[in-house]
Amino acid sequence: MDSGLVIEVTFKALWMAFVLSGPVLIALLVVGLIIGILQAATSVNESSVAFIPKLLVIALVLLVAGPVSLALFVDYLREVIMELPDFLR
Repeated sequence: MDSGLVIEVTFKALWMAFVLSGPVLIALLVVGLIIGILQAATSVNESSVAFIPKLLVIALVLLVAGPVSLALFVDYLREVIMELPDFLR
């Protein structure tokens, strides 16, 4: 197994992690920003106020983007398994 193959496999794995976690992290960033602005405007500095909206957003994003993410991950895993004999040479 040469170094180019290792770099390619590592890059694909990192890209897949980025693609799968991206929608959830972006949604949480937006919700956190909105809640932070609302808390600053109303002077409510309770940390538990932001928890429920973030939890709901995670559930909603996973419901919407979950099937697409699962299909992408299955395709990636199938590709890795098919290339496994090449990795072992």
